[in-house]
Amino acid sequence: MNDDFFDIAELVSKYLTGDLTVAEQKCLDDWLGLAEENREWFRLVTSEEFVSRKRQELKSIDVQAGWRALSRKRARGHKRSLWIDFLKYACMFILVVSPVIYFCMQNTSNCVDINAMQVEINPGIPKAMLHMADGSIVDLAVRSRDTLKELDGTLIGLHGESIVYKNMDASENTDTVGKVNLYNELVVPRGGEFVLELSDGTSVCLNAGSKLKFPVRFCGDKRQVELEGEGYFQVARNEKMPFVVQASGMDITVLGTEFNISNYPENAEVQTTLIKGAVKVTNLKNEDSFVLKPGEQAVLNKQNGKMTVAEVDVSYAIAWKEGYLRFRDRPLKEIMDFIARWYDVDVVYEDEEVKDYLFGCNFDRQETIEPLLGFFERTGTVHFRIRDRQIVVSK
Repeated sequence: MNDDFFDIAELVSKYLTGDLTVAEQKCLDDWLGLAEENREWFRLVTSEEFVSRKRQELKSIDVQAGWRALSRKRARGHKRSLWIDFLKYACMFILVVSPVIYFCMQNTSNCVDINAMQVEINPGIPKAMLHMADGSIVDLAVRSRDTLKELDGTLIGLHGESIVYKNMDASENTDTVGKVNLYNELVVPRGGEFVLELSDGTSVCLNAGSKLKFPVRFCGDKRQVELEGEGYFQVARNEKMPFVVQASGMDITVLGTEFNISNYPENAEVQTTLIKGAVKVTNLKNEDSFVLKPGEQAVLNKQNGKMTVAEVDVSYAIAWKEGYLRFRDRPLKEIMDFIARWYDVDVVYEDEEVKDYLFGCNFDRQETIEPLLGFFERTGTVHFRIRDRQIVVSK
């Protein structure tokens, strides 16, 4: 069961529920046009006969026996990897038909508690707080003017969903240029996102729950910023002044390129994914460094200080910037952490082991939260209850 099938299964699942976007419908149509065997498989898995048969097979699964077997393996000192593998492929087995099965079985199974929620949980919106050099804090979601002015005279343009720092020549402000290095910090709360254009023309898109500390204007022999959280960088090229991002023990040095960094405090790893160009990643603990090629990702383990590099599908790393929640074979806790930040909710686990269940999804992150949780519930492995802005997860 390869990765291509996973992607097609996602598309067919959304086809069955009428949730395909125009782009996704085109992808499905292109795949169907490749071969008759693709069309034959599609007709099979979307037929009423197939769905009915799989429904009966799913009913026959002895879930309790599975848990008893798992307990016996744990008693012998085995980890739960075998059970997780079972869940992974069981979820894949029902991914295509689960939406139809869900609707067919609604009258004979318990209703999802998310339908009874009192508050609709909407996705994030552009919002951020700008901490200026004089200690003042500006709420960028409340736009009462078009520009701000820093202590050194730098003008900051406010554009609703983004801010732009004007690149001033030294001649424009000879009294302050070079005498003091002023720093600002852009803080994007949970339930937000924001775009920043630095004074050198570099663009940074910040995800929910992120902070970027940066100089108002760059001087010296390098352009250095500090990131906590997640940001997508499109760095303006300047060979005389490399751009450096500091992120929890990892330095990312570039001349001009596009890359994504994920560095949330609660996560055990710092991930740098290169989209275009080249970057050098340095492990500050032991000074090891690697030069990444497009399509490669460097991962730094914060606890043991080890860094690894591997080729990856970059579409998963930058899906958030493209407007999607996209994961493949990731622990539920990792996905729910992302959801908690974007939808600004708290997540509580009644059963700790569900945190490690592997899931995948490709979901429009501008949708409200209940369709996504409903998609996970239809695998039959987890259950969600929503209390105001708290999500309770159980088996």
